[in-house]
Amino acid sequence: MTRAFCFAPLGPRALNNPNSYETCMDDPCEFASDCPIRSRRALAARLVCDPKRKGELAEMVFVLAAASHGLAVCKPYGDSYPYDFVVEIGGRLLRIQVKSAFAARRSAYYFRLVGPRGHCTRRHIYSEADIDFLAAYVGPHDTWYIIPACAIQSTTMVALSPGAQDKQRGARFELYREAWQLMTEPT
Repeated sequence: MTRAFCFAPLGPRALNNPNSYETCMDDPCEFASDCPIRSRRALAARLVCDPKRKGELAEMVFVLAAASHGLAVCKPYGDSYPYDFVVEIGGRLLRIQVKSAFAARRSAYYFRLVGPRGHCTRRHIYSEADIDFLAAYVGPHDTWYIIPACAIQSTTMVALSPGAQDKQRGARFELYREAWQLMTEPT
């Protein structure tokens, strides 16, 4: 017999504790096949071993999110540029590099900020000459961090912890969480 489980408080145990998502995970749920939390986690689990597919998924989610914020999104031909998208807002063109993480390490999501190879054989760190914004997607939290290039200058790795308060645990970038308005502000 196949059992379906739901991560949302819909099962009988959740009635006793409506604020807990964990209490109903053991209860069968008629809505489990349509549960967005369950399907997002299952998708993330399937993509863990294929970084290229994870990146492509994050890029598709970025296009949807940016368009929902009123931004016009363009994809340059090929993948040899240091940016993934060009966003147009009010006649201004912004270069966006999209990064994604679907698994946490030590309670944080890590993003490598090293661009494609340039004219030499070494990879280089993203700079303001390459991109205007880093759009970092934390898949399990369905959260975007819109980080200006000046905030990641000379940085090879960024650690993000959605909701963190402690600077050592990734709170340094919390002010950029869902900060889509930074793209629409005049320079």
